[in-house]
Amino acid sequence: MSRAPSAFMNAIDFLKQQHREVEELFDAIEKASGAAEQTKLFRELAGKLVGHDGIERDIFYPACEEALGMTDELGEALVEHGVVEFSLYEADQATGQPDFKFKVKVLKELLEHHIEEEEKEFFPKVSKALGDDKLEGLAEELQDAYEDAISEDYHAPLFENLRQVLVGVLKPVSKSEAAPKRRSGARKSA
Repeated sequence: MSRAPSAFMNAIDFLKQQHREVEELFDAIEKASGAAEQTKLFRELAGKLVGHDGIERDIFYPACEEALGMTDELGEALVEHGVVEFSLYEADQATGQPDFKFKVKVLKELLEHHIEEEEKEFFPKVSKALGDDKLEGLAEELQDAYEDAISEDYHAPLFENLRQVLVGVLKPVSKSEAAPKRRSGARKSA
């Protein structure tokens, strides 16, 4: 289902194209005839979602923050990515289990909300702030990083992203930066 971007595709068009691919995969999962087909399609979906999350959080969102600052829309998008990562992890763990379809449904609903806000509210502001040349340059960078991400197993980056979500980190950081800090003056137990 992966489609190569056209020569004139910009970063927003590329991200929207990925949104459509994800929507198609959710539909295919719902229509799948059995658990084996659902699992195969879900794994494809998970790989694409983890790759998409990575390029947005590592490349696209930092470019947006540089141009716009930390806006409400950007902050919400980052938090929503964390919620989606947790839901994706839950669905991945439920593969082949009776509650799999429920967890996939919740994941789909979370993504529908995120995609709608991103495309209707955030992308127009980003388009205006970054301009055509910057968005076209970003498209190539996003494409290269995405191709690298989806060529690997999605589990390790999913677990790393989830770890960061659980320690309350909005943006990707190294493990040492994300490690919980001890409070000074905290009591030591005897």
